[in-house]
Amino acid sequence: MRSIRDALSLADHRTELCGAVVTLRRPSALDLVEAIEVSQKDPGKLFAWLAWRHLIEDGKPVFASLDEALAADGLTVRKIGEAAEALYSEGRD
Repeated sequence: MRSIRDALSLADHRTELCGAVVTLRRPSALDLVEAIEVSQKDPGKLFAWLAWRHLIEDGKPVFASLDEALAADGLTVRKIGEAAEALYSEGRD
């Protein structure tokens, strides 16, 4: 994390995953509520949901829908989901 201000202002987060630099949109309070709902209703889809909601390129979502994220490479989607999930606890340390 660059700063707590970055987290609070939802500044995009760039990181390297699977040999590529990717940009993740930081989660809002509404994202947190929806992520909790997804994790309770269908936990098997959580990483795909996180990838769908947070992976962006040129400021736009990479995946147009949850179904598109579910159809993508599973290992890559999992790694993206794990990186996005980590942003939900950013600043807690």
